[in-house]
Amino acid sequence: MNESRMSMEERNRNEPSPERVLQQPPFSTAVRSGSTVYVSGQGGIDLRRKAVAGPDLKTQVEFTMRNLEQALAKADLTLADVVQATVYLSDRSLYASFNELYRSYFSQPYPARTVVYCELNYDLLVEIDVIATTVGDKTYY
Repeated sequence: MNESRMSMEERNRNEPSPERVLQQPPFSTAVRSGSTVYVSGQGGIDLRRKAVAGPDLKTQVEFTMRNLEQALAKADLTLADVVQATVYLSDRSLYASFNELYRSYFSQPYPARTVVYCELNYDLLVEIDVIATTVGDKTYY
């Protein structure tokens, strides 16, 4: 059946689990191009268990940020090198709580940021992708 004609129930039933996707992901975790590093969306997945870390926002943000830090570390970067973040939240009601948690990982001057509300795989509440730079001369506006 054509994917666009599948019902939501059929798509969810056919959706691979985090474990199957993490075994052979169809994407690179991070890509360096010159002085810029692009990190694919990271969610609240416990990479050791290959499962969603927990049902609550705090736990999922903790694992999301840990996964981002690990991906950045492979490029010898840290969260301090992030210049842009795109945040995907499953519900608008999570925005204020997310901001409080976000502040514990990033400090002023904050990276540029966009927040998108959408349905996420595996019942995740949050996913974040980032762009970081190896160049230290950043200017914030």
